[in-house]
Amino acid sequence: MEKLTDNIKLLSNGKYRLPYCNCLLIEDDINCLIDSSPTDDEFVHLEGIKIDLIVNSHSHTDHNSRNNAFPGSRILLHPAEHSRAASGEEYLRAYGFDLFNVEDVRPLYLAAVKYAARPVDGEITDGQKISTGSVEFQVVHLPGHTYGHCGFLFPKEGFIFTADMHPDVLAQYAMLDSSVDDFIDSIKKLINLKPETIIAGHGKAIIKDDILPKLSAGIDEFYRRDEQILDRIRAGKHTVQEIADDGITFKGNFPQPRSIYWLHECIMDLKHLEHLERMGEVGCEEGKYYIK
Repeated sequence: MEKLTDNIKLLSNGKYRLPYCNCLLIEDDINCLIDSSPTDDEFVHLEGIKIDLIVNSHSHTDHNSRNNAFPGSRILLHPAEHSRAASGEEYLRAYGFDLFNVEDVRPLYLAAVKYAARPVDGEITDGQKISTGSVEFQVVHLPGHTYGHCGFLFPKEGFIFTADMHPDVLAQYAMLDSSVDDFIDSIKKLINLKPETIIAGHGKAIIKDDILPKLSAGIDEFYRRDEQILDRIRAGKHTVQEIADDGITFKGNFPQPRSIYWLHECIMDLKHLEHLERMGEVGCEEGKYYIK
């Protein structure tokens, strides 16, 4: 745990481990936790602290799996994320399990990612200001990773918590409500804020160097993946599954279990195909994509 200000502490071990994330603890008139899935060695620092409020950036389990550890807390989350925070079946549906056949791992998935249903108590919206007493932060809607994904701007303290928008990590957008267009717009929104310090949700948390060039490079990566998708179609691969077999996002090397990451690849490739359709570069007939 690292002290950022008199009231704010960072829970992070500096490593990218799933299903865990970097979290912020605000000790104030209202004790607040921003995201609730620190690693076990960081979670011990929360023992004995009464958490009044949890604000989740989105509903992925690596950001909310310990909500149930604080039964007396009030939980806020963007409304687009509410149903999958409350229902494991909805969580699986949103990840595309009903769209592509990965039945071999479906029964194991929720336990593997430490899913724990917990209905939320209220909503957060873009621009909303939340005060815990001496600390005030603002909700910044940053969709793309998921539609309800949010960051949190701390203007007085001079940083923004960006959750799963990480300047040093390739973007992931493997939900049915993910969007390449939204993600690019969110990166542009973040660039326009000109942050001097980003606190990211995974790995190295505090980022101060080359933020704007790194964010711009993230936009370039989306267009690079677009071109790789188009290359696959030109080479005769016309379905999402055929394109996904190449593992573009994972540079051809799927982590294990392969079927889960193949599913994630299917959804992300589908998001690029939707993006390319909106741009008028590809068309689709009966599930087969072609160059227009």
